[in-house]
Amino acid sequence: MFILARYIIREHIGPFFFALSLIMTMLVLNFVLQAMKYIIGKGISIQVIFEFIAYNLAGIIVLVVPMSILVATIMAFGRLSSDNEITAIKAGGINFYKLIIPVLMLSGVITYGLFVFNDQVLPIANHHARVLKKNIQTKRPTLTIEPGVYLDGVENFTMIVENKDELGSSIYGITIFDKTQRDAARTITAEKGQIEIEEENEDMVITLENGEIHDMNPRKPDNYQRINFTKYRVTVKVENLTLKKSDESFHNEREKNISQLMEDVQRYKNERDKHLDKVVKAVEKSPEVITQLDEKGKGYFHRFFFNYSFLDDINAIFTRLNLAADTTEYKFQTAFHDSSHKSILTILKYSSDSTRKPGVVLKRGMSSEDSIRKMNAGIQLPDTAAMITAFAVQQVASALNSTNNYQRLMDQLMVEVNKKYSIPVACIVFVMLGAPLGVMAKKGNLGIAGGISLFFFIAYYFCLILGENFADRQLLNPFVAMWFMNILLGSVGVILIYQTASEKDFGIVSFLRTVVYKIYYAVKRTDKKERL
Repeated sequence: MFILARYIIREHIGPFFFALSLIMTMLVLNFVLQAMKYIIGKGISIQVIFEFIAYNLAGIIVLVVPMSILVATIMAFGRLSSDNEITAIKAGGINFYKLIIPVLMLSGVITYGLFVFNDQVLPIANHHARVLKKNIQTKRPTLTIEPGVYLDGVENFTMIVENKDELGSSIYGITIFDKTQRDAARTITAEKGQIEIEEENEDMVITLENGEIHDMNPRKPDNYQRINFTKYRVTVKVENLTLKKSDESFHNEREKNISQLMEDVQRYKNERDKHLDKVVKAVEKSPEVITQLDEKGKGYFHRFFFNYSFLDDINAIFTRLNLAADTTEYKFQTAFHDSSHKSILTILKYSSDSTRKPGVVLKRGMSSEDSIRKMNAGIQLPDTAAMITAFAVQQVASALNSTNNYQRLMDQLMVEVNKKYSIPVACIVFVMLGAPLGVMAKKGNLGIAGGISLFFFIAYYFCLILGENFADRQLLNPFVAMWFMNILLGSVGVILIYQTASEKDFGIVSFLRTVVYKIYYAVKRTDKKERL
């Protein structure tokens, strides 16, 4: 069995490194072509160029390794199937499960190595790549300016140039639209300009030569001024542009390992809980304050007290009590906040009947039906308008808004944490998927393996990017966003492995077999056309 396992693994080594080098070359060339307008031909040394490429190579490796494993698995098992070696091995009493176990074990080792690389090496490389790019652009500020393209990274300030000096910091044919003054619209034109970066103040200073300034007040169109100048200086704050001075001590979420990310998550969680406590205390005093919130505020309240993102901390217990008091039906929902305080918050949902009464806050020991009836019958509650003040509503709305902002930051960080796990695990998922697909294809050439792999590559990374965007916008749980495709493709792989081992057919298998054959014949027709 050891000999067979070694043979199966050896069949994967050649295709893996071949696919790795091929895909890596394609992605690196694509990156170089995209970065050429910023790096190549700008008077920057070859050493800096190679350093910049090397730093960005780390991110490419993380994507390429799972791709290469899928290609190698399809090619290896496709060749074994085409030479009837799979059939011979099964005839010898060895089932398909034993064939795939050595490859799964090897993919597990690669998964661990890729996880360590993704967690420890990639953040450092991303940090150095960002710092180096900013240093290059700060040294040569015209790198971020393209002729004929509006530069509008600063609020109320837009600039367009006709030409620029590729090796220096000179620009030509300049038009600037300055709306920084509320009651004035200023247009500046100049034949030539020089750009400098003041690193201390993080300002971009544009020294213009031979131009005109056109000032007009939109409220007073007759008040128009035109000023000619031979030299004029324009100072622009570049905080929101990529021209600002690099801060090597700053690390964004892509430049941190898991432990650093979780520290940030905990810090944001503590801040979020402080604001949630403010909401809880305000609602305990006056439950009706929720009805005075705008739609966004009500949405935030519902999200954090009834949605997934706060269930870990709230430990929600929902009960309904249907009580009759006069002609009004009261429905109570309770939520127990176990992490920060020991009280039961009861929010009253009442009907639109004209006899409805204000909400009641129940403390522990008063949750029985009799206590509630007694409370409603014996106590004359003040009018809702007298209980709720504008200050209370504003306080709750502000706290909910801050809570949502901290939750958004937490979700963005948790996306990165889950991504560091999910992408390496894709190595195992692609083995589970590629092995039966290779047997189904019965072809071990690169064209078939590449065609099948390309389909799954596009689907996997498209859903990964889409899920990341949805999670960052709080439309999807970060875990679901990053693990959905692993779970889906892993489930498909399990079904295909079972079908291949038991030789039973399922609807999904027939569908995938049809897809594989269509890809095969498409590649075959392409090869024939190229030969002709």
